[in-house]
Order: sequence, then C-alpha cells, then structure tokens
Amino acid sequence: MGCSEIMRNLGDLVMNNKLVTFLSVALFAFVITVIALAVSNNNNASDLEECQARLAEFLSSTTTTIVTPETTTTVAPTPEMTTQAPSAPPSS
Repeated sequence: MGCSEIMRNLGDLVMNNKLVTFLSVALFAFVITVIALAVSNNNNASDLEECQARLAEFLSSTTTTIVTPETTTTVAPTPEMTTQAPSAPPSS
C-alpha cells in the first residue's frame, strides 16, 4: 500500500462525505475564532485594569481646591423706592 493509494482513498473518503467534511472544516474555523476572540478579550480586560489603576493613581495624587467667588449685588434705588411714605395726620 503506497502513499498514492492512501491519498486516493483519502480523496474518495472526502468526496463521498462532503457534508461531514464541510462541517468539520467549519467547526475547526469556529474553534480557532473562539480562541482568538478569547485572547483578544483577555488583552482588553488587562489593558482596562491597567488604565483604571493609572487613573486612580493620577486622581489620588492631585488635589483639587474649588474656590467659589462671593458675589455681591447692589441695587440702585429707583424713583418708586425713593418716595416717602405719607405722613400721618396730626393727632387731636
């Protein structure tokens, strides 16, 4: 049984079972994709944790003082405000 006979038998097996072969290749591709996505997600999670740690370090080292300016409002007197109250009639 030579190498050419084994390859011919393998070719016949593949050609006779096209659906099984297609599903096997699709499953293999799916497994590889899931592994690649899992690695990518793990890298993203570690990058996020590193970024959060650096942000927390930055925020803890900075002190923020909030100064609220005091505003005073001056109201100019209007003519209505400057009128005097009527004087009371003299008591008898």
